[in-house]
Amino acid sequence: MPGFELVGKEERDAVNEIFDDGGILFAHGFDGIRNNRYRVREFEKEFAKYIGAKYALAVTSGTAAIKVALIAMGIKPGDEIITQAFTFVATVEAIIDVGAIPVIVNIDDTLNMDAQELEMAITNKTKAIIPVHMLGVAADLNKILPIAKKHGIPLLDDNCEALGADWEDSKLGVQSDICTWSFDSGKVIITGEGGMITTNNEKYYKIAM
Repeated sequence: MPGFELVGKEERDAVNEIFDDGGILFAHGFDGIRNNRYRVREFEKEFAKYIGAKYALAVTSGTAAIKVALIAMGIKPGDEIITQAFTFVATVEAIIDVGAIPVIVNIDDTLNMDAQELEMAITNKTKAIIPVHMLGVAADLNKILPIAKKHGIPLLDDNCEALGADWEDSKLGVQSDICTWSFDSGKVIITGEGGMITTNNEKYYKIAM
C-alpha cells in the first residue's frame, strides 16, 4: 500500500509543525530562523537506526540516491552495472546518467534478479550489481551475495519499493555495501519527494556527502 493512502491527521500535524518552526525544509543553513530544528538530519538519524545502518544520507529522490551511490562507489563511464529486467526505469536511468553501461538480466520466480543469470553476465568490466527488491519482495540474497563476494563486486541494493522488509534477522538493506530508498508518493513512506542512501561503509558515506 502506497504511503499516500495512509496520510491522516498525524502526518498533517507533522507538516504544519515544520512551518511553525520557520518553514525550513533544507538539511542545513538558515540557522537563524529554523529554531534549532534540523528535521532532515533528524530523519537521517532515525532512518539509519531503524534500518540498522551506521550512516544515512537524505537526497532529493530515489533516482538521485542510486546515482549518488554509484558515484560514491567510484563508478566511471564505460563500467558495466548489472541489474534486472523487472524494475522501475529510474534504476537504469541512474546507471546511464553516470556514464556506465546497464547490463540487464532476467528475473526468477521472486520477480527479482535471477542469480544464475547474474553470474553468467559478469565480465571484467562489471563494477557493481544492483538487485531491485520489487513490490516489497526481497531478491534471493543467499544466492546473490556469495556471487558478488566471489567476484569481488560491490552490491548496491535498490530498495526503493521494499522499505520495512526483513531478511533473516535484519532489515533488508544492510546486507549490501550500499542501499538506496525512495519516499515519493507511491512508496511505503512519503516525504512528497525524496530519497535516502544507507551504508556501513564510511568511505562511501563521506564521498556521497
